[in-house]
This record gives sequence, C-alpha cells and structure tokens, in this order.
Amino acid sequence: MKHYRFLLLDADGTLLDFDQDMLHAFQATFETCFARQRPYAPELLDTYERCNDRWWKKLERGECEKSQLFTGRFRDFLAETGLSGDPEQINETYFKNLGQGGALLPGALELVRDLSEQYELYIVTNGNAATQKTRLERSGLLNYVNSYFVSEDAGAAKPDVRYFDYVFSRIPGFAKEEALLIGDSLTSDMLGAQNAGIDAVWYCPQGGEVPEGLSIPYRAGSFGEIRRLLLQQP
Repeated sequence: MKHYRFLLLDADGTLLDFDQDMLHAFQATFETCFARQRPYAPELLDTYERCNDRWWKKLERGECEKSQLFTGRFRDFLAETGLSGDPEQINETYFKNLGQGGALLPGALELVRDLSEQYELYIVTNGNAATQKTRLERSGLLNYVNSYFVSEDAGAAKPDVRYFDYVFSRIPGFAKEEALLIGDSLTSDMLGAQNAGIDAVWYCPQGGEVPEGLSIPYRAGSFGEIRRLLLQQP
C-alpha cells in the first residue's frame, strides 16, 4: 500500500452503530408522537427505514434537497401507515432523540485511537449538523480526530464532489494523492471518493460485489483487515 497522510473516515455504518441509534430514536419518537394512535410494532420501523432509504437515495442522485428528505421520509411514513402528525415536528423530535445516540461499532474507538498515532484523521459524514455533532461528541471519537465535516454544513452531501471540495479546502496542506477514504457505502463513500479523485477502502463486513464502473483500490471485511492495511499489523 502507498503512503497516505490524510484518512477520511465515514461515520455511520463504519464507526458509529447507526442501526442502534436509529432504533432507540425511532422508538422514542413513536412514543412521543404516535403512542395515542396505535401501539408500537417492529414493522413500523421497517416502514420508516424503507421511506428513509428511498429519500437518501434521491439525495445521493441529486433529486432532492436535504430539507425535503427530512420531512419527505416522515410524510411518506404517515401515508403508508395511516398515522397522523406534522412531518416537520416529527422530524424535529426524531433528531432530538437521535442526538442522544453515539453508539460505536465494536472496536471502532480503539481503531481510531491507533490510526491517530500515524495519520491525520477527518470524519466525513452526511446528516444533520447538530445531531451528528452531539453523536460524535458522545461517542468519544472527537478525542482522536483532527476535525469532522457534516454535509449540512457543506451545502452538499456525499457523493457530490462539492462536498469533497468543501472538505479538502478546510484541511491544512491537503493533497489528494495523500488521502484515503474509508467507508461502508458504495453509493456515497466509494462513488464519492471516485468522483473526488482520491483512493478508498471499502469497509464491507457483509461482503458484496463492486458495481461495474466503480473502481475501488482496497477493501476490508473487518477492522482487523484495516489494521493490516494501514498499521502493518499481522
């Protein structure tokens, strides 16, 4: 592996356990906004995730704005479940609850701590700025990274090259040839790295195939493999 100076680390699904944070946030939001209308059931989370994923895909394709995503996912959720409420108010409640998260994937903090001894680390994440800030603070990751960049602050989201231009312009001494992005998403992280002209490691603990037209220099199925790539550990 070539020498890198800057590591750009995705947050959700790579370091943060978004599924756990989302579950707790959704359940708390349901209790506040919908408990008087019907009892909670697991399939309601499935419906929300489907609506949420659909809107994030739209955002990644440049088909909507972030504000439309935040309310659109709950508007669709209400339509599909027959529940009633104000999508904007529900979204505000959800973000408040999500901000109480910050759960880490097992071994993530130790990995970031060890990487910080050899590299400059920057977290690159899509999402709501205030929510991501509190989750990152609660996780302990900010003790080991140089800085972090949230798509809402940038005015664009991964994989949009404008997001990466925003990031690159704020890293002192940045050089693309010395940068490596590590992330789990093919559509935001890997495509974003390709769009921005930097190398990437696809973190893929579940495996998977790389789509045609997407070039990924490295892949790792575990934090142990990332260590072997970047820390020369056996």
